[in-house]
Amino acid sequence: MTYLTCDPIVVNDAPRERLDTDAGASVEFLGIVRGHEEGRPLASLDYEAYEPMAQRLLARLIEDAKERWALHEVTVGHRLGRVAVGEIAVLIRVRAAHRQEAFEACRFLIDAIKQDVPIWKRPIPC
Repeated sequence: MTYLTCDPIVVNDAPRERLDTDAGASVEFLGIVRGHEEGRPLASLDYEAYEPMAQRLLARLIEDAKERWALHEVTVGHRLGRVAVGEIAVLIRVRAAHRQEAFEACRFLIDAIKQDVPIWKRPIPC
């Protein structure tokens, strides 16, 4: 499941595909806006995306991850618009039978999202 949203990401409210008793590991990555970038203080980051392509690529990355690892659930959410310091910009949740698969898939997803998905950030200084 993927979603792009201008609303704050609240971890407990993030969509879950299903509860699966065969999944023994759940890994969650939260990308949080830091208060500085390249040594300069930030007020926020402004995210924009080419949404149709971003949605397609996010879905493809999830399928790639499911082909590489035995995953039970994958959720990727990304904020758009202005995201204040301390707020969540990215959420990745991976459930798998074992922790190694869940951690590896989560790392693969965040690295691929940052490299391949057309979502851009613009720093807003204090």
